[in-house]
Amino acid sequence: MKRYILLFSLSILLSFGVKAQDYKQNLKDKFKEKNYGFNNVIDVKYHHGRFLKNSESLNDIMDNPYDSYNIRIGFQSDGVKQKWDQLYGFPVYGVGFYHAFFKGGELGQPQALYAFMRAPVLRGKKLSWNWELSVGLAYGFYEYNPEDNVDQQVIGSSHNVYFNAATGLSYQIGNRFDLTLDIDVTHFSNGSTRTPNLGINLAGLAFGGRYNFNPVRNYTKYVDGGFRPATRPVFERQELEKYQRHSEIILFGSMGGKTTTTHIYDGPTYFISSLSLDYAWAYHHVGKVGIGIDGFYESALRDFPVHIENAGFGDLSYMGWHVSHYLRMYRLTLVTQVGFYLSSNVAHKGNYYFQVGGSFHITENFFARAALKTRNGAVADFIEWGLGYQIPFAYGKKR
Repeated sequence: MKRYILLFSLSILLSFGVKAQDYKQNLKDKFKEKNYGFNNVIDVKYHHGRFLKNSESLNDIMDNPYDSYNIRIGFQSDGVKQKWDQLYGFPVYGVGFYHAFFKGGELGQPQALYAFMRAPVLRGKKLSWNWELSVGLAYGFYEYNPEDNVDQQVIGSSHNVYFNAATGLSYQIGNRFDLTLDIDVTHFSNGSTRTPNLGINLAGLAFGGRYNFNPVRNYTKYVDGGFRPATRPVFERQELEKYQRHSEIILFGSMGGKTTTTHIYDGPTYFISSLSLDYAWAYHHVGKVGIGIDGFYESALRDFPVHIENAGFGDLSYMGWHVSHYLRMYRLTLVTQVGFYLSSNVAHKGNYYFQVGGSFHITENFFARAALKTRNGAVADFIEWGLGYQIPFAYGKKR
């Protein structure tokens, strides 16, 4: 009996040894891949700039410059798995942390956690021109309070949306380091879910450095001490399928809530909803342009800008038309629209409005969207949350 147990134990040990050898051999085979591992980056940025003033209530802060920094980690795409990587010039995307420093104490020292994407406009051997978008949640604001922060009449919530757009240059130094220089704009807003909400806008320069690394080195050294995984990827370009240009009818409906400046700080939340119809032309894998019409219902109009007794549906609704652009990546689409009012009962909102949002495609044609609508240009009006459906119909030849 002991003999059988010994033989069984030896067979188990031998099988583990063979599997370990197979595992090491499989790893060595993978070392031959051009982009074995994970091509990661760590960015550090320092920002310096000015407020884009929209209020006279905080001159002691907004007449002074601001400073901030970013720390973030990202993944450098290589085009191996997704056509979108190649279509966008092999972008970097990841997550980051932002911290701002404002003069004075009424606004606080806001911080933010966000997701970002950085892609090249033009890529040279060492020098590149890039564009970048970041979206996240900001916190750490000292909100307006009629008792102990009455001078802060810019933003009424401690938590707000963080948005940053940048363009600039990056220069490669050696195999691991890059220097970056950007022009950027930053926006904080709560979408009028709490008033006051003029929003905070910043513009300035950002100087930074980037460290490129491949973390699999910590694991591969035990298999082959001489192996050095690539720090920067080899961009793998594939022949993309021809694109079928087509048109789409896009339906979108939303609901939401807003407050008004009639009752700031602790006023009621009013129901809003919208319905839009777009005709869009898809001109490329990543983009389409469109024109459409919007219908809005806003119960806040019964109290703002003037109180309306026995307000009917016509008093609380209005129309507009817009031109739009859709920028697609994976299941996400960035939607930007410029609209113009058709109704006379919303003259206090100005002549035009913007809608900026993001759609997530649950299926190819069915999507969920969150969007910010503005008034009087870039002042937040309300946030829309809704569902939509697009109906495509093709024409012409594939290109």
